[in-house]
Amino acid sequence: MGRLVFYHGCMCAGKSTSLLTKFDDYKRRKKKPIIIKPVIDNRDGCFSGWGITKSRVIKFEEPAYYFSDLEKELNGLDFGALFVDEVQFLTRDDVLFLGKIADERDIDVFCYGLKVDVNFRLFDGAAALLALCDEEHEIETLCQIDGCNRKAIAHIRYINGERDMSGKSVAIETGDVTYKSVCRKHWMM
Repeated sequence: MGRLVFYHGCMCAGKSTSLLTKFDDYKRRKKKPIIIKPVIDNRDGCFSGWGITKSRVIKFEEPAYYFSDLEKELNGLDFGALFVDEVQFLTRDDVLFLGKIADERDIDVFCYGLKVDVNFRLFDGAAALLALCDEEHEIETLCQIDGCNRKAIAHIRYINGERDMSGKSVAIETGDVTYKSVCRKHWMM
């Protein structure tokens, strides 16, 4: 039976690096893996359909399919293993569909993304995965505040150098947006 596996961590924890490493292993074993991402993720360029994905650490890129309607578009793709990046942007229905793929097609589905937003609320995709997945793994990183060595569990968003307190979950197109992964103490400050 296929597995539905959720890997989560804060920004800069190495989620994409981990995805690409595991993807490469499946590719070398000729298991026909593909990488898919929601179109909202435009860090590697604005793609719809086939594009690329890469990591800040690993200096190579792989083809990735950028979808806007997961169920409709995934049914047209041929694959033997599925790697889903940026799963925080998925809906509950998307996650239920991924579970069906693992169960009905006997295919491993590996999901990578953030667990919480900058307001310390679970993303819908993460909440559904935590409830439905067969396995859940945290990819850890340290707090990015100078001198702190605690585990990062949240994010602070800055827009044009100022901490964003708007309450918005996502701010992809809102000026100069940067993030820091932080521990609970520094998130609450």
